[in-house]
Amino acid sequence: MSDNAPAQKKSAWPLFAILVITVLPIVAAYVAFFTGVGVPDETVNEGELVVPAKNAEAILSSAEGDIPAFHNNLSWRLLIPVPEHCGEICQRNLYITRQVHIRLAEKGERLERFAVNIGGAEGERYLESIEAEQPGLKRFTVPREVWDEWLRDSNVPGNLRDDHFYLLVDQVGFAMMFYTTRQDGNQLLKDLKRVLRYSPGG
Repeated sequence: MSDNAPAQKKSAWPLFAILVITVLPIVAAYVAFFTGVGVPDETVNEGELVVPAKNAEAILSSAEGDIPAFHNNLSWRLLIPVPEHCGEICQRNLYITRQVHIRLAEKGERLERFAVNIGGAEGERYLESIEAEQPGLKRFTVPREVWDEWLRDSNVPGNLRDDHFYLLVDQVGFAMMFYTTRQDGNQLLKDLKRVLRYSPGG
C-alpha cells in the first residue's frame, strides 16, 4: 500500500498541471476585464476602455422605451446619452454614429444605436424632433441620477456638457469602451469592424 502512495501522488501532478493551465488564463482574463489590472495603456482599440466594464442591465430596471435585449442575439450596441440640452457635441455624436452605422452596410445589422434620454421631458422632445433625420435610432429613458450612479466609479467622463461621450456595449450587455471628441467616425468604424469580425456571428 505504501508503494502505491508515491505513484498516486506522481500521477496527480499532470492532472493538477492541466487544471492550472486551463483555469489560470480564464481567471486572468476575468480580472483584466472587470478591473483593468494588466491591461496595457496602448491597445489596438481606437476608443478608450471602460474601467471597470459596466453591466448595462443595471440601468434597465429604471428604463422606459425601446429597452435593449442583451441576451439571445448577436448585436453590439452604441448608447448615446442625451441630456436636457443636447448641444453641439451631443448632436455631433448622434450624427457620427448614424454615419458610421450606414458605412457598415450589411454588417450594420449586428449593431443597434440607442439614444439614452437622461434629460427628462426636454430630452424626449428633442429626440422626437430628430426622428426623421435619425432613422433606425432607438431610444429609452432613464433618470439622470441612475445614469450618473451607474458610471460613478468608472473612468468615463462625468461632464456631458464639455466632454460628451457615447458607449460601446458588447453582446452580453457590458459597456466596455467609450468615445469622446478625441475620436472621429473613422476610428469608431475601425473598432466596430474589428469587434464584429472577431465576435460570435462575425
